[in-house]
Amino acid sequence: MTLVSGAVNIDELEADLPNGFHDSRLRTFSSNPAQKRAEFVLDVWVGDLQSAEESAREIHRPARLELLGLAYLVVDDPDPRYARSELTRVQIDACGADDDPERSRQVPPGGFAGRFYVTDWNAFIHFAALEARLTWLETN
Repeated sequence: MTLVSGAVNIDELEADLPNGFHDSRLRTFSSNPAQKRAEFVLDVWVGDLQSAEESAREIHRPARLELLGLAYLVVDDPDPRYARSELTRVQIDACGADDDPERSRQVPPGGFAGRFYVTDWNAFIHFAALEARLTWLETN
């Protein structure tokens, strides 16, 4: 595994990625409130939009995103009007935090807040933490 970035916020981490977290595919996510930690296993879109070859434009690379010093992780209920399949990975896009006053008060000093829009659910995963880390996972 190769570490992309150490102690940074989610915006700094996203800025280091070729396409940010846009059109990433969420494999799994979990949180451990006792450890104040959340983990997302993603296929991050790292394709080159300028490439003449479609295969080079659509490259995804597996990674682990950790949120440390977790203040909150809130998952909206999926929109019931959207058909879901339990067998497929869902597409996500990073967004800035919403303006919910209760969540805003929970952002730790020196920390950050953000959210992922889950396209397949028409819903968000909200979070706040002190640190974000991305580790590329080896592919076999």
